[in-house]
Amino acid sequence: MDKKNKIISFYRKNKKTIFLVLRIAISISLIAFLIKTQFKDFGIALDTLKLSHKGLLLLSLSTHIAGILITAERWRILLRAQNIGLGTGNLLGTVLIGFFFNNFLPTSIGGDVFRTYDCAKRAKIPIEKSASVILVERFSGIISAATYAIVALFLGFTAIGEQSVIIPIVIFFVISIIIGFLLINPSVFKLDRLVERISSLRRIKEKLSNIYHTLKSFKKSKAVLVQALLYSFLLQFMVILNYYLAARALDIKLGLMVFIFIVPLVTVIAMLPISIGGIGLRENSLVFILVAMGVMNEKAALLSLIIFAMLMIVGIIGGITYIVRPLLERRNERINIVNKDISEVNGEANRHNQELKKSEKG
Repeated sequence: MDKKNKIISFYRKNKKTIFLVLRIAISISLIAFLIKTQFKDFGIALDTLKLSHKGLLLLSLSTHIAGILITAERWRILLRAQNIGLGTGNLLGTVLIGFFFNNFLPTSIGGDVFRTYDCAKRAKIPIEKSASVILVERFSGIISAATYAIVALFLGFTAIGEQSVIIPIVIFFVISIIIGFLLINPSVFKLDRLVERISSLRRIKEKLSNIYHTLKSFKKSKAVLVQALLYSFLLQFMVILNYYLAARALDIKLGLMVFIFIVPLVTVIAMLPISIGGIGLRENSLVFILVAMGVMNEKAALLSLIIFAMLMIVGIIGGITYIVRPLLERRNERINIVNKDISEVNGEANRHNQELKKSEKG
């Protein structure tokens, strides 16, 4: 009995660490599974990589840079609608660091947690308000992905192999629209009544109230929401281009329209809270779909690993930003203090000179 209690106690104390380790193990296992099962002939994979179009691979990588800029600008306009004046340059560093955390936190939305806290700290706003803005931003992205998937259905991409995907995509689209509507119409939830009825919610009444009022305020900013949605469509297209250009570099002869169908599906699958940053889930789901569409196993697997490597490159840049930015900020603070002291000294000197001139005239 004591042993059982010790195990339960250990689990409760280390629950987060245990789940983190499990997710890391799942990610590593999924990547190992992909390599073992898909690379039947490593010679083909190496030849494909040697013959790949390096210019297209660089162009594919550049879509990540464009995507980061778009993400920062989309976030800025949503914050501005809440009278939060953080600039695109400031947000750009936070977005980059968010990419770094995406690779080390559970699910592909782990970076949003960092962005929420960092924005709240820099703008000196409640964490709930910051989280609400991120929530609206995230769901504008989900709606754009669902819309691209619906467009793909109309273009005739209705199945993966022999398996129809019409019903799942339609359900996903409808759910996305409903959630999007509820986000900007939170009064439908009647949170005030719900809080009063459920005693456990009363303790976080103020936080729920902040979330409620922030979401509700977006209803008055329809033009901003439309603008954010347009940025989301553009961002999703950059992700589609990223996959498409990398595929073309490996001589995978699938059209852009095919990737309009594939990428939203892979993006949504990567959001499942199973692995770290969607690693393993994203790669295996991409390979599964591509092979079902007639792509060679080795090429499909190589493409998935190249996309993974690109995400890692951006993540590493984000990690460097995470280390360097505080150092630069402290340096700038010291410079500002010195400049302020110099200004005060110069001001005092000017006043002293003026007093001397007056006394000489007197």
